[in-house]
Amino acid sequence: MQPNDESPAADETWFDAWRGVLFASARVLRIAELDMLEHDGFPLTWFDVLSRLADAGPAGLRMQELEELALFTRGGLTRLVDRIEAAGLVRREPVPGDRRGVRVVLTADGRQRYTAAIARHREVIEREFGRRLMPAQHRAVADALWPWWHDAAPADFPDAG
Repeated sequence: MQPNDESPAADETWFDAWRGVLFASARVLRIAELDMLEHDGFPLTWFDVLSRLADAGPAGLRMQELEELALFTRGGLTRLVDRIEAAGLVRREPVPGDRRGVRVVLTADGRQRYTAAIARHREVIEREFGRRLMPAQHRAVADALWPWWHDAAPADFPDAG
């Protein structure tokens, strides 16, 4: 998308930038979602959870930690983890010394399916996003979006349903 005569005033190019982020994200996510469903049999919402758990290592994450890292509310995340657990990709384990504490960990099948999914997912993202930009633009986009990606403050997200 190129700014044009119908774009907001020059001092409002931030709006063109915002629209570009939205359109690019929507396009890439739509393609990535369809690819993941076709090849891996689960949606990107599952992939997000599996990714967070894979990054956490064998100990997994407490539900509260997962909620802070993932893009869902507590209720939405609980229902989402229920579905992923029913598929055999994660399991809940009690936290020693904490009667109410629960950790979510990847199962062996979950780790294997995540490993297969991440390789293909990276290929899709490179094809649909990475190759559309020059290397210098990769750095510029990463630098520009860094404040949101690394913001430690939790955001209020809608239910995952």
